[in-house]
Formats: sequence, C-alpha cells, structure tokens
Amino acid sequence: MPRPDMLQPATLDDALRALAKRGAVPLAGATDLIPAMLKGEAAPKILVNLKGISALDGIRRARGGVRIGALTRVADLLRDDLCAEHAPLLVDVAREFASPQIRSLATIGGNLCNAAPSADFALPLLVLDARVASAGPEGAREMPIEEFFRGVNKTALRRGEILTAIAIPKRRPRTGTAWAKLGVRRAMDLAFVGVAAAIQLAPNMEKCRSARIALGAVAPIPMRARKAEAVLEGKAITNELIEEAAAAAAAESRPITDLRASKEYRREMTEVLTRRAVREAIRQARKEQSK
Repeated sequence: MPRPDMLQPATLDDALRALAKRGAVPLAGATDLIPAMLKGEAAPKILVNLKGISALDGIRRARGGVRIGALTRVADLLRDDLCAEHAPLLVDVAREFASPQIRSLATIGGNLCNAAPSADFALPLLVLDARVASAGPEGAREMPIEEFFRGVNKTALRRGEILTAIAIPKRRPRTGTAWAKLGVRRAMDLAFVGVAAAIQLAPNMEKCRSARIALGAVAPIPMRARKAEAVLEGKAITNELIEEAAAAAAAESRPITDLRASKEYRREMTEVLTRRAVREAIRQARKEQSK
C-alpha cells in the first residue's frame, strides 16, 4: 500500500484548503481510518491531520448548554465537569467505549463521521437533541444530528467539509437519561443492538411530558423511534405503557441478519433494551427531582 502524504494544518482555514486537494482525507483519532487502510478499505492519497487545530478541541459552556469540539477525545468526556452536568449520558457511554488506549485517541467527531449504524455516541446525542456544526468551502452551517446520518458510513457532510462541533442544549428539568447496549462483551465490541432514552416527566412526576428514544445497529442509520416516543408522551406512566412503547420501538426497527446476529434476535432485543432504558430514564428523572 503506497504511503499517503501527510499535511498538518494549524488552522481550520488551512485544513479546508488542504482538503480541497484530490484524494485528501481528514485524520482525527485514526482509530477507524487506520484499520480501514490496513484492510485495503481506504486508500487516501493525502492525510490532513486535524489534531493541531485547537479551535476544534475542548468542551465549553454555550447558550445555557454545552458545545463539544469535534476533536475532543472520548477520554476527555470522562474528566469534564461541564459534560457531567449537562450531558451525563455521554459520560456513561464514554465509560464503556472501547478500551482506555482507544479512548485516549478516539474523538467524538470521528465516531460520528464514521457513521456506523452502531456508532456509540450517535444514540445519546439523538436523545439529547444535539446539533452538529460544520465548516467547508461554502461556509459554516448547523443541522440537527438526526439529519447528519444519510446511510451506512455516509453523512450529510459535503466534499471538503469538516465537522467542527456538537452543541447540546440546556438540560430540561425533571429529565432522566439512560443507555443500554447489547454485545458479546461490555466494551471493546460493536453493539448488536443499542438503545438510548431521555424522558422528561410532568410536574406531577406521574406523566411523561416528552420522550426521546434512539436505536442503534437495527437500521442503516442510528434512528429515532418516533412512534415509541408518541406512545409515552402525555400519558400516565404505567408498566403497560412502557411495554407498549418497547413493542412500538421494536416494530419501527429495521434490522438485518449478519454474522453477528439475526434480524429476529435484534428486533426482540430492541424491545427488551427499550423497556430497560425507558424504565431507567424514568427512575433517573425521579431521582434527580428528589435531590
């Protein structure tokens, strides 16, 4: 395999000019790109190393919420007080992401841009109503993260465009979050099925005011289970209601059969994990309110 040239821009503008070159590919943590290159699945002519661009790194308070640079490493999420305050679900996911060695290299932006159906950070960001920011030859733009994923390993990024940040809005009152992942191992494994939930309770703490449920590895893209969310919203919380929502999520899923699991198993586990995640999110919301 020919060794690609390496460019190391110091600014975002320099990086955008570098990516305009034919065969140029951005390099962040490289935990997905390098294995793909070794397998012959990717053959870039030029690697544009983004690691020297400080503007793309770090976690900051913004508009009452938090803004996470695309180059922020997974390990940094575990140590950041702002992230723990505004998006504890991200911390939960980061804690079980791969290995300590990979967490010290992998970036949150890289995990999203790889756009695997099982991408770990896609699910919490979907239920947290995150927005993603990008910059490219035509300027800067933002979009809801739900619009970012376009297919297996495909995103809404245009040619020469870079993901720059993820914005998470202010945490809503009486809201609990939870995440469940099914794999052979707890970490260092792709999910057979993944589910995240964010449940906001009404002031009486007995009704669901709003619900967000996201599914991973059961469709070509990480997806919102909107029919399952609609089952919960505005209704008194009961075991029967949670069961109905879990069944709705399973019905919305579009799993495939592959070497790792059958579509029937994935659909059944979608129902199981949705039930668990919703119950835990409700428990967390009530726990938070009682503090």
